[in-house]
Amino acid sequence: MALFTVENLSFTYPGQTAPAIDRLTLTVPEGAFLVLCGPSGCGKSTLLRQLKPALAPHGVRQGRILFRDAPLEQVDQRTQAARIGFVQQSPENQIVTDKVWHELAFGLESLGTDTPTIRRRVAEMAAFFGIEDWFYRDVAELSGGQKQLLNLASVMAMQPDVLILDEPTSQLDPIAASDFLAVLGKINRELGTAVVLTEHRLEEAFPLATAVAVMDRGRLLCTGTPQQVGRQLKTLGHGMFLAMPAAMRIWASVDTEAPCPVTVREGRDFLRRYAAERPLGPLPREEAHPRREPVITARGVWFRYEPDSPDVVKGLDLTLGRGEFLALLGGNGAGKSTTLRLLSGMKKPQRGEISLRGRVMRIGGLREKTMAALRHGVRTVIIPKDNERDLEEIDQTVRRQLNFISAQTMDTVLSAALNRPAEASPTILTELPGDVRTRVRKPGLRQ
Repeated sequence: MALFTVENLSFTYPGQTAPAIDRLTLTVPEGAFLVLCGPSGCGKSTLLRQLKPALAPHGVRQGRILFRDAPLEQVDQRTQAARIGFVQQSPENQIVTDKVWHELAFGLESLGTDTPTIRRRVAEMAAFFGIEDWFYRDVAELSGGQKQLLNLASVMAMQPDVLILDEPTSQLDPIAASDFLAVLGKINRELGTAVVLTEHRLEEAFPLATAVAVMDRGRLLCTGTPQQVGRQLKTLGHGMFLAMPAAMRIWASVDTEAPCPVTVREGRDFLRRYAAERPLGPLPREEAHPRREPVITARGVWFRYEPDSPDVVKGLDLTLGRGEFLALLGGNGAGKSTTLRLLSGMKKPQRGEISLRGRVMRIGGLREKTMAALRHGVRTVIIPKDNERDLEEIDQTVRRQLNFISAQTMDTVLSAALNRPAEASPTILTELPGDVRTRVRKPGLRQ
């Protein structure tokens, strides 16, 4: 018996003419691990929410959805809540309580489950997901990856038949995302729970899948096992093939009748067999990238948020050249965001220095105040006379978004406006940006 049977489903959002889902037919077998993929905006999330009526968006729907051969809309809400689990994109949007243990129990309490059963299932899930160490912690203290794992454990405590996940790793770092997907594979293998997953990290999701469905513009482009879908996409020449795992893309780049590899191990085996039958040429030389003019330089930078807290950034040395593209990688709490705040001047290091084009950045100087002004929607900045030279530090793109006037000019204009508001010198006023002219003419400035 299939868990879900989607028959000729179409769905259109209010006020739209083009359907988000267009005559789609799909079956989710019991115990399957189905990866639903496709370009952004192709209708993946809309389709998943149709499978959970409590989260289904408003609009016009045609076709039908069966859950265990019964129309989904006729399944009572208690059964839907208990048997159809759903994990959303944002780790924050699904958490209800303030303690980890209470979050695990909340769904069972809402279903009216008796206390001994709640305690047993909560203990089982804590052990299964390895969260005993933070069982009594406040939810607010958890990282994004831990919160999403808690969401998953809370849903699994209700022992659903199918687990639906809408891009659950989209807000997680690579390490947390990899761990999360590994847990999904464990759930499918060891608990037999069917999984329906939309995901862009196909390199890690495809090896877990028993079936794959590819959507494009609301329609089902192809479906089958990962190997079958890889061969179909290659035949179609569809751009979605560029998002497939590396082993599949390497296989597609050569003329071969060998089966399509999915995992890294299968890819290595394919390359070994392919190399044994054909001579291999030398690798092309890597392009040399000469050092560029340094733009930002950090030397021996240390930073902590509180005097008695651990150091977040420890002895950072970094040079970023003009036109370079730098990626900062690391797990949760590695200091990536803090490093960006230090480099942008939002935070001041306790030790070390950060230079911009060879000049040590003065935290709280004109450049930093200018960036803060932009974030708060300010469009005019008054520059003290002794700071006018600091304009050289401000990027031309930023300078085009702001109006800069000297304090001396502003004093002259305000004096004229406040003393003679009705006949303030038009010549002087027109030298000012529009937002300043408006404020100067406000009667409130006379007070």
